[in-house]
Amino acid sequence: MNAGRSLVRDNGFSVFSSSRSRPWLWPNLLSLDAPVVAVLWQILFARCFHAEVNLLATALLVLAVWLIYAADRVMDAWTGRSNLPRHEFYRSYWRAVAPVWAVALALAGWLAWTRLARVIFERGLVLTAAVGLYFAAVHLAPAALRRAWPKEAAVAILFALGASVAAWSQVRSAGDIGAIFLFSCLCWINCAAIEQWEQRRPVKRPIGAAAMCVAAMSLAMMIEHRPVLSAAEAASAIAFLLLDRGRHRLSSDALRVLADVALLSPVFFLPVAGLLV
Repeated sequence: MNAGRSLVRDNGFSVFSSSRSRPWLWPNLLSLDAPVVAVLWQILFARCFHAEVNLLATALLVLAVWLIYAADRVMDAWTGRSNLPRHEFYRSYWRAVAPVWAVALALAGWLAWTRLARVIFERGLVLTAAVGLYFAAVHLAPAALRRAWPKEAAVAILFALGASVAAWSQVRSAGDIGAIFLFSCLCWINCAAIEQWEQRRPVKRPIGAAAMCVAAMSLAMMIEHRPVLSAAEAASAIAFLLLDRGRHRLSSDALRVLADVALLSPVFFLPVAGLLV
């Protein structure tokens, strides 16, 4: 047992030490990349749908996404289902992360209960219940059910709904629903691509074909509906397509980071989001 604990400490130190010379890996190790992506798309959805989003909603989204991702990785690390760097990090440093996680949970709960608008709070409760079902299916269900559970699809849907929750009241057409759906497709591509590229598995998921379809649908929507949002979605889809075609020339670490970078397209479109929606 002591040897096992020592090995865990050594693995964690190795992961942390190897990242010191590559600080671009830290956001992924610390689960900070997903909150950044979520906030950028939250703001873009809000501006394009003419919905209100304030600092409180943004802070709560950051806390919620980080809490979910950190908890998911800790549970994956505890069950030993993965030895990827981000899981090794949490396997080694969960004692340091635990109090931070508890404080973040308490702060998020207090802010949501006392400061959040009722309609957003109620939507948040629905999403929280859905996240609870996700955790039960992924971490507590029998192995046969876990293997059959479409984890990437569930993550993509929940992420897209969470990022667009502030804009739900302004959904007016099938095109609006389509824009949210296409973003969930991008989230699926992100999850499926990371899973496949990191493991260097034979092609099982049509990453390139899916990205091409999303790009084509987004470009088609630009003509009549939500041009800025559709352009951002098309840009991310094209980025995934290029990454998929060049994946053999990149390291697993680079692919993991670039798969999240591909979802940062709102950075380029937010300056005009209030002008052309």
